[in-house]
Amino acid sequence: MSVKSVSSFQGPVYAALALAFASFGDAFLYPFLPLHGERLGMSVASIGILLSINRFARIFTNTIIARACATYGFRLITLIAVVVAILSTAGYGFASGIITWILCRISWGLSYSVLRISAISYSLDHERQGFSLGLSKSLQEAGPMLTLLIAPPLLFPLDANVIFFILSIASLPGLYFALRLPKRFAQTTPFSFKRFAKIPSTFNLITFCSSILVEGIVVVTLGVLFLKHRENISVLTASILAASYLGYRRICLIALSPFGGWIADKYGLEKIFSISMFMVLAGLILLTAGYIEVGAVILFTFYSVFAALTPGAASAKGTHALDAVSENATWRDVGSAFGTLAGGLLLESEFITVFLFGGTILMGILFVHYADLMGRTAKYLTTWK
Repeated sequence: MSVKSVSSFQGPVYAALALAFASFGDAFLYPFLPLHGERLGMSVASIGILLSINRFARIFTNTIIARACATYGFRLITLIAVVVAILSTAGYGFASGIITWILCRISWGLSYSVLRISAISYSLDHERQGFSLGLSKSLQEAGPMLTLLIAPPLLFPLDANVIFFILSIASLPGLYFALRLPKRFAQTTPFSFKRFAKIPSTFNLITFCSSILVEGIVVVTLGVLFLKHRENISVLTASILAASYLGYRRICLIALSPFGGWIADKYGLEKIFSISMFMVLAGLILLTAGYIEVGAVILFTFYSVFAALTPGAASAKGTHALDAVSENATWRDVGSAFGTLAGGLLLESEFITVFLFGGTILMGILFVHYADLMGRTAKYLTTWK
């Protein structure tokens, strides 16, 4: 299959489903480790490292992995990534020490990097790029959502190692979808390796800031924000409220991503991307002002569209679409990794709101600069024509 746009959704759907099934083990770790890690002999620091090290592992490998996909073909590399993901899930159940756990987490991080780039690339290859990206994002999120609904209750009758083994078996359909992927090589522009230490563009800085603020700090500290801005609210109530809104976030990613992509195809990807970015900023401002409920609804609603369309907007930012997408993914990984750590450090701080407000202002400045660049470019092209 060439890089020419196609009308079949087989590639985007199968690539997204391969990622969805492969992510079962990782999704289960987030509710499991914080509550049961101590029983496995892990310290709080070890738990934090294990939950974030997969993201740090991806920071320096996205471009290398994208180059491998372009060179050896997406189907082969995706298939290998699914196999590694299944083995890492099984490894969680048999891990006997922190080193084994770290190796499993790094393996998953590299696998996820491959699967994400593969899913994005097949979506970008479709003639209805916006809807394809949204549909892909929705299917990817369905895997973790299913895991969070089914796996935690199994802890009552079953041991954790048995659950991880079951999850690894349940991930096997990912192999089928990887095998059914159309063959695809990146044959447009020679793909040369670029160092990570590259000054980020305005677009990638926006991705970096949004990942720190939304995927990191807000997700981690939402319950604390309820406690700070609501009088006479208990810790249990704040936890339930935070869990409810985070559940709404996951539902938005599943339900609204395809809709946002469809709207982008109809009215223009850059236009809908910019509108969603503006609304994300509005949601963040409302959060910092103490309007937690309405702020969270606006933020999570439009961030689902923003996140789904980001790869499509990024693909137009470089001479090689895959290179641009992998670079953007790297900055998103950097932001989410450090944002998660920052959120943990801010849990007992009085300056969560100040930090969020400062980050929102910075992202707003970057958005104004980005919008100005788009406007000047459009004006130049119109004059040139």
